[in-house]
Amino acid sequence: MLIFGLNFQANIVKIKRRNFTKLLTSTILASSFSFKSYAENYSGPVNWAGVSFLLPFNEIETLMPITKVASEFKSDVDDASYFNSYLNKSLKEKPIKNIDLRLEGFAKDATLAFTYGFSAEFDFGEFKDNEINKTAYLMYSFGQSLLYNVYDRVIISSVPVRAISTNLISEKEKAKYPDIKAELMKRAFYNSSNPQSTMLEQFRIMVGKQSFKKKEWEGKKPRVVLVSLAEDGNNLFNNFGLSKNQFISFLGQSSTFAFGYKLESPILPFMMNAALTNTTISRFDFTTKLYNKIDVKLPNPDLEIKIYHQGWEFAEETYQENAKSLLKVSLGMAIEIEIYDNFDEKVLYKQYFFAEKTYIENKNKIMRSDAANVCELTEAILERAFFSIKDKNYRNKIISGDGVQSQYTSAIFQLDTDKPEEVSKQSELVLSALPQANNF
Repeated sequence: MLIFGLNFQANIVKIKRRNFTKLLTSTILASSFSFKSYAENYSGPVNWAGVSFLLPFNEIETLMPITKVASEFKSDVDDASYFNSYLNKSLKEKPIKNIDLRLEGFAKDATLAFTYGFSAEFDFGEFKDNEINKTAYLMYSFGQSLLYNVYDRVIISSVPVRAISTNLISEKEKAKYPDIKAELMKRAFYNSSNPQSTMLEQFRIMVGKQSFKKKEWEGKKPRVVLVSLAEDGNNLFNNFGLSKNQFISFLGQSSTFAFGYKLESPILPFMMNAALTNTTISRFDFTTKLYNKIDVKLPNPDLEIKIYHQGWEFAEETYQENAKSLLKVSLGMAIEIEIYDNFDEKVLYKQYFFAEKTYIENKNKIMRSDAANVCELTEAILERAFFSIKDKNYRNKIISGDGVQSQYTSAIFQLDTDKPEEVSKQSELVLSALPQANNF
């Protein structure tokens, strides 16, 4: 069986098409108005635009096919979509403090609008365990909680959200659903059996890191602007499970989430093309069965985050347990992280991390997913790397070597340095530059 688990784990809206269009675009004539400085505190209403996709609607089915189907499931309690319904319920029962969030209709005088946007999905396939007659599924979903100024259509606050869907499903349960992956993705959005691990709960956690006080981004603006793989990395994707472009996208999304989650900092959305200066918000309308869209601007980043993945290598040997022939697999990789301050024109942080994971696999490799293991270990390095910037005790631990052990898997993570004082100095520079949540 696949073994997962190295990651660190953080009233109904019925907006008609015409109203949602007004919500997004009614302020197109704002340039004819004069209004006060963006730097002043904002205490007006914030319009809730619900769930959306952060890409053009004609790309959704190709790039996020499972999320698209799951997002269009109707609620079991009202006429909204399933995820929208439970997001709205949560925001009504547990309002965001000190925010006049308009959940019903929209306020014409609102300067700010708020949406949860899906940004990427990654399907690591399905793996049948014949011994117990069940199938394992692993999917990742990434998104952004976006606050934007409706007058000039600029993002003014953004935090990442991630859900990991791991399931072991019997054939009997699988037969109940026409699209089992979409059903499992829906459960990852929200389910009452395990609500604390759902995307809704991650959304509520990360919303606490956002600022709703200004009409422009408060503090410096971080963004992952570069993710790269070693020059010989093309050879890594033979029978891998993901294409190179898909892995690069995962690396960017995962880096963005790890940075925001572990440093408790807002961060601009990751874009595969770093030169893009805007993103599209597309939202499905149940009444018209069409997607409404608006383009919003991405501010230029002040802090540029660059991720250099050095690739990975597998090694395996035969392993016997209870007369059963298995494989003992070792997976090693390294990542370099650089953070550059555009305003001061200097590198704040540049450190090198490596990790090795050892785990047991069936010898026939039926249950093996190289892509899942590589992406899981990649994400585990990134989360520990960014956490080491924030936490001095953990920084000292990972410099010495941070070991993780369970029955069938073990891993070691290390920051490769012989200058721990310089690592601490660089970490403090990054922390002093961040728009910290506790400043909001």
